[in-house]
Amino acid sequence: MNYSLIDTHCHLDIIEKEGLPISETLSLSREKGVQEILQIGIDYESSIRAQKISEITKDIKINFTAGSHPADEISSEENDNIENFIRENISNSKFTGIGEIGLDFYHREDSQKDQEEVFRRFLSLAEELKCPVIIHSRSAKEETYNILKDYKNKVFGVLHCYTYDLEYALKFIELGYYISFSGIVVFKNAKELQEAASSVPLSHMLIETDAPFLSPPPNRGKRNDPTNLPYILEKIFELRSEKKQLIEESIFTNSQNFINRKAPNYA
Repeated sequence: MNYSLIDTHCHLDIIEKEGLPISETLSLSREKGVQEILQIGIDYESSIRAQKISEITKDIKINFTAGSHPADEISSEENDNIENFIRENISNSKFTGIGEIGLDFYHREDSQKDQEEVFRRFLSLAEELKCPVIIHSRSAKEETYNILKDYKNKVFGVLHCYTYDLEYALKFIELGYYISFSGIVVFKNAKELQEAASSVPLSHMLIETDAPFLSPPPNRGKRNDPTNLPYILEKIFELRSEKKQLIEESIFTNSQNFINRKAPNYA
């Protein structure tokens, strides 16, 4: 069965680097019901690639972001280039927002202060330009929350590839953020995350692959791509009490809204 799907976080360029051409990824994904993909920038060069990839018009609509990934050591000069690129593209109809940005104390525990400065820089830019942010947060839930709290009612976006508990999901939602679930939610040992997915308001839920990373079962350990998105949706069906059609339609609408720079609907 094909669903109506949007992959709200994907790295088509890295998938291609790992052996699957973008054209083939798009064709195969379309066969699985994927209608749109958000191509993510993680540094200056990948942000430029993301913009170029968004110009592909065959099979699937592609939007893009530009960001500065907190797990990478990105120089001040490069962050200047990323900011300028964002400013140049803010009126581009295919530009969704700023990210990945955020905090990653798992990979770079010794650079917390520098990460926080860069994070605040791009959050302030999002406030100025009135566009969403795509948040990467690993081993930094409290610090991420405390910084985002300073921008409440000024900036909104998504906690991408969410890995924390229900308590923090609700705290981020209260600040105006979508919560996006990746293939991790299908992992057998992801009980805390599954509890979050079962209980967060449907109005704030997105799904993503983060491909080529984090393939869900039955393809865990293999290169990920958007054709695996149905496995994530079906796990959400299993975890929640609403009818499947409502879940599918709500996530699809939320995804369209986010890609089009619209905040979560609290109605």
